[in-house]
Amino acid sequence: MIIYGSRSTHLKSSNLPNAKCPCGESKGKLTASVFGRHVHVFWIPLFPVGKKAVFECKQCHKGFKKKELGEDAKLAYKNFKGTVKTPLWKYTGLAIIAILIGMGIYSSIQNDKKVVEYLENPAMFDTYTFKTESNYYSTFKIVEVFQDSVFVNYNDYETDKISGIRKIDLKKNYSSEVYVLTNNAIKSMFDQGYIKDIDR
Repeated sequence: MIIYGSRSTHLKSSNLPNAKCPCGESKGKLTASVFGRHVHVFWIPLFPVGKKAVFECKQCHKGFKKKELGEDAKLAYKNFKGTVKTPLWKYTGLAIIAILIGMGIYSSIQNDKKVVEYLENPAMFDTYTFKTESNYYSTFKIVEVFQDSVFVNYNDYETDKISGIRKIDLKKNYSSEVYVLTNNAIKSMFDQGYIKDIDR
């Protein structure tokens, strides 16, 4: 269950000098408090979604909305609002997402380099994840390496999702029958997008 929603937090308050209270003629008694609203998931702030101000007169102790203010008070508030900055912590969620995406991209690049290296230098017990002609996924394992070819055992099982490979990559699932694949054939499978990963 994902818990999400929005919250408001107090950012800054200030007296508005020379601004008149809408309820009377007193000056310098009007205070503006700015609240910043943000969206959160599991109480982690994702991003800000605007600011809202609350106005209160210290003399009559009444609260007002911006539309109830006079022009002098609105101008004073506009000048004050320009000094209110959104704190960086309200972008925590976006920062976490950006870091995770960056880590994912880095991991993918490193994995691609690893696959190319293993492809050039096959070793015993390397496990290849590949896409079948029927658009399923399975594996084969190298059992012996020669100069220009390898002996492999194929997995007897397939899965419709690549994420299911871990469930079928079990020793008992591999056939004892040995097949020969040339290095060129394996590279061709990789170039055509059939080989998805290599584990060593």
